[in-house]
Amino acid sequence: MTGPPTLTQPLASPRAMKLQPLTLMPAAQFPLEKIVSLKQAEGTPVFLAFPVSGPQEADNLGRLLEILRPLLGTLVDQVWVASSSRDPGALGGLQKAVSNLEIFLAPQHLPPDQVDVPLGKGAAMRALIHYLIVARGLRHPRAVIQFLDADILPAYFHPHWVAGPVGAVLHFHKLDAAKVVYWRPRGGRLNTMLRALLAQIPHGGVARLQSLAYLLSGEIAGTLNWWVHLPFRHGYGVEIQILLSLALPFIYPTDSKKRPLEHVAQVYVGRMDHRHAPLTTSAGRRGLDQMAAAVFFTLVDTLARLDVLDWGFPGPREVQLTLPIPRRGGKDLPAWKEVTVKEEYLQPLSLVDEVRRALFPEGLRCR
Repeated sequence: MTGPPTLTQPLASPRAMKLQPLTLMPAAQFPLEKIVSLKQAEGTPVFLAFPVSGPQEADNLGRLLEILRPLLGTLVDQVWVASSSRDPGALGGLQKAVSNLEIFLAPQHLPPDQVDVPLGKGAAMRALIHYLIVARGLRHPRAVIQFLDADILPAYFHPHWVAGPVGAVLHFHKLDAAKVVYWRPRGGRLNTMLRALLAQIPHGGVARLQSLAYLLSGEIAGTLNWWVHLPFRHGYGVEIQILLSLALPFIYPTDSKKRPLEHVAQVYVGRMDHRHAPLTTSAGRRGLDQMAAAVFFTLVDTLARLDVLDWGFPGPREVQLTLPIPRRGGKDLPAWKEVTVKEEYLQPLSLVDEVRRALFPEGLRCR
């Protein structure tokens, strides 16, 4: 397998062009003034959303928003902070400092099928999209919603992180989503393990995901019509669920005119880094081991749902991860901890009655 096709001058390409799967484009080739002009000419709404676990992310998020200030009110109509917490805390200060920013407290606005589902990153993302449709009346099928992680180090951040992927979706008529990718010289441990695992899966679409320059990036822009056809996971598993949904017939059925990976591009933003999780769980902090377990649980469960993977018996709805916990910096014998790993599957919003009535009053159409 070779790398993905590249398109170094995307805005010079015809807007009706059919892109090759996972075409790689440089973010810097989407100048802000041209993308704003395109957005305004077509009247396409653009929303930016940061899923956060709680108020502790406010300081770093404030720095990122300051970098994005030239886009706010021009390219971006509204910024949302989707929090899994019931208390806005320090996030409320962002609303005072940044115009067109709103705090969305997911626990207060859960879709009907999420009431008994644990809160987490994916749950907050899905709840926000549901809220925009049901409570705010969003209907434009190609309205662009971009999610970004709030822990990116500001030294690596730039307006291209938004102008690039949003510009790609606005420019190319046949593109439904654009994923931000980058080079992460001081991290990416889980990304490296996942890439090696995908290579072992005997499915052409899944193996093709190796053409992504970075797999588990949380930054992706997509049309409203694309987001509502996408299944979610409630927690950290949402990113691998999105990837597998790109490669497998979740979003587009086998009789659709589109095929997996033809509708998504990747936009390269250069170098990146963010806060590093500890490699292993300690007594007071969750480690990369638990995050990896959530990703791999979602991978196995998703492949089993489509019979790509068959254990020969029903797979578990949750697993127990056994972890050694160091004591006295590893000098003493470790303590042991069992952690339940579970990533709830959340059906596409297009199957939720109130969303279907709002967006598809004449019946759900085959995409």
